[in-house]
Amino acid sequence: MHDLKDRVAIVTGAGRRGGIGAAVARRLAGCGAHIVIADLCAPPSDLPNAGSGQWEEMVAIANEIEGLGTCAQPLRVDVTDGGAVQAMIETVKENFGRLDILVNNAGAAIGPAPVIHMAEEAWRRTLEINATGTFLCCKYALPLMIEGGRGGRVINMSSIAAEKPKPQVSAYAASKAAVVALTRSLAQEVAEFGITVNAVLPGDVDTALKQWGIQLESWVRQKPYDEVMAEAVAKVPLGRFATPEDVADLVAFLSSDQASFITGQAYNLTGGRELT
Repeated sequence: MHDLKDRVAIVTGAGRRGGIGAAVARRLAGCGAHIVIADLCAPPSDLPNAGSGQWEEMVAIANEIEGLGTCAQPLRVDVTDGGAVQAMIETVKENFGRLDILVNNAGAAIGPAPVIHMAEEAWRRTLEINATGTFLCCKYALPLMIEGGRGGRVINMSSIAAEKPKPQVSAYAASKAAVVALTRSLAQEVAEFGITVNAVLPGDVDTALKQWGIQLESWVRQKPYDEVMAEAVAKVPLGRFATPEDVADLVAFLSSDQASFITGQAYNLTGGRELT
């Protein structure tokens, strides 16, 4: 168990109980960190797969985390809105007085389609959430982290799609590649302050988002869901999809003192999927 006692962490996109963000929040809290859980908490839009965690669900996650003995504060935030992100950081400063860890997990794959059929708004929203959202959270969180003078950790959630994109998801792949480039540039900018910046590139993770992706592929290929799922699992050398907790393990390590000399890196977490 990594010692993160009394450190303060923000985890965005943490409003879904079975999602990666919620698993990361629980794991950091289990290591002793106080957690700010942030999510859009908006109703589903008319763009496919644009939903987010709901407020009641996020509050339940916060209550669960407080049961681990640390503080947990749920906050509504739209990561594409600079003013909303600034307000989140001001709340963190007022309530905790410090920020040590930023996990930019909020993300979406909105309206996937071939480029020639993709809605312009789907492209824009995907880039805004995944790339611009990560940028804005870094931009407004880093001054508080620097002000503390204790160093810090930024972990940006990318995807193996940044390195091995598939058809139909060009916006998602482009946005996640942008996250990796941002990570590598930003790592050099803040190294003098003892702040590390790294990216995590999950492959197939057993979440509602992945199940939706399999459903989409099943429809595109006109094959049964179970057959498409079995094919996907067979491509993973370790023989299974990752769990959200697998991702949380890596984030906890990158948040710890044991990772103090690691920065600007992009870690594939795929069970070897990209090797096949």
